[in-house]
Amino acid sequence: MTLVLHDGLEHATLDAICESAGVSNRTFFNYFDSKEDAILGLTDSEITDDSVAEIMAAYPAADVVELTVRLMIGVINPSITSSKLLKSRMKIVKLHPHLLGRFALQIQRMHDQLTTAIRPMLAAAPGFADQSPEESELSADVILSLCSGAARAAVKEWTTTGNKAPIEAVEDRAIELVRNTVKRLK
Repeated sequence: MTLVLHDGLEHATLDAICESAGVSNRTFFNYFDSKEDAILGLTDSEITDDSVAEIMAAYPAADVVELTVRLMIGVINPSITSSKLLKSRMKIVKLHPHLLGRFALQIQRMHDQLTTAIRPMLAAAPGFADQSPEESELSADVILSLCSGAARAAVKEWTTTGNKAPIEAVEDRAIELVRNTVKRLK
């Protein structure tokens, strides 16, 4: 990020990034597929049945909204470790909008995994357990859309205010935004 902001995207070569980070090219590729992915903080995180079970066990009294937000933020957490870092990433994307294509592909892949991950949460939730597989898929997609919109708003608020609160505060804020919005819709 520092190299890109200082020297520009074209001059932030893979070799320069690895030298600055004190790692070999081979080590770099253990974490990222490209320099663009490193700049955006995109890692190839897999959402497994175990990761879903861990979230459900860690928050046994949580509803589907809370579980979805916590799972989603847990997956994207490495790319938003601080509001300052995220602000720098946003600045780079504004200077180099073509980077959004890589980001969109990663988001779509994560969306599909998250939709699949939400379905067992729905099966355990009152009011959703009797849904057909098709209805469950649609419900999971709607819940993910609502929660991801709230997470995006909470992250934006966190970044623009320069808030130094931990990422758990962003999760709590996103959950609050969903609940307040749903309550006002009634």
